[in-house]
Amino acid sequence: MPTRLFGLLLLLLLARCADEAPVRTCDLIKVAEMPLQVQDHLLVVPAGINGQWAHLVVDSGAERTTISDAAANRLNLPHDPQYKTRSLGIGGTTTTTDVTVGRLVLGGVHFPIDRIAVGTFKLQSERGLNADGLLGADILLAFDMDIDVPGGKLTLYRSRTCSEARPPWPVRPVEILGVRVRKDRLLVPFELDGVAGLGLLDTGAQGNVLGQDMAHRMGLTDETLADDPVVRQHGVGPGEALSHLHQFQYLKIGPVNDVAPAITVLPSDFGVGDALIGETFLQGRRVGLAFRNRQVFVSMRPGEGRPGEGRPTEGRPTEREANEQ
Repeated sequence: MPTRLFGLLLLLLLARCADEAPVRTCDLIKVAEMPLQVQDHLLVVPAGINGQWAHLVVDSGAERTTISDAAANRLNLPHDPQYKTRSLGIGGTTTTTDVTVGRLVLGGVHFPIDRIAVGTFKLQSERGLNADGLLGADILLAFDMDIDVPGGKLTLYRSRTCSEARPPWPVRPVEILGVRVRKDRLLVPFELDGVAGLGLLDTGAQGNVLGQDMAHRMGLTDETLADDPVVRQHGVGPGEALSHLHQFQYLKIGPVNDVAPAITVLPSDFGVGDALIGETFLQGRRVGLAFRNRQVFVSMRPGEGRPGEGRPTEGRPTEREANEQ
């Protein structure tokens, strides 16, 4: 059996089993817990790589866990020319070779990953960001995630398949209805100034980003955006894209309402679809993600939401559950 396939099977086993004793699919089993910091509007966790410390951005929008080329050199990670990764994003297209990893540790737990991708990005900024890479969907989406921004921790639980599964919070979680899955991405429905869309929930995006197609549906043109501030967008590649920061009237995601949000409008879609929903949505709240169940839960900030918008998940079945009965 190839080493890469064996490692993937071990990761799935780790995600589904905590002890040798059999468990029910609704049992809550913690796999790993790690400290979480917000650095320049990105979520960063520590990771042990071959016995050395690194810091990774929690990035559910990244297909693979990736380390910067500078960090790969610092950690003396050997390249494997048999495995090449081609990345297409805002920064352009890049091709790199993977590096081999002897041991990856998160929250004191060894994750059986034997190689990770390499990117040409820079994850340092004058505003406090100091990271070495991205903790991507290849690891994150194998688990149910509890992203506790106020509490400063990220917890990974064994993925549960029962519809009654809820995050173990002291406050009642509110479920966002209508969540969809596209390949290995979670899509959440949103409404922006009365126009509906589906946004890629991307914990690695510093803010919310609007794709060109959605902007056109809203009637935004080059003339409309001409007076808006210009921002520079960076991605996995070395290049950048010039975008506009446009102020809208409101953004509604389930029970969450954002009044007068400023959102970056891209000059093309760059694979984001209608939008990226980023750290602006996560800021100051607790978010639970369950990829296998297609569920997203949020905690409400004081005074957030109007009566009838969203509801606690306890009690009546959700719309998704009712359709499955």
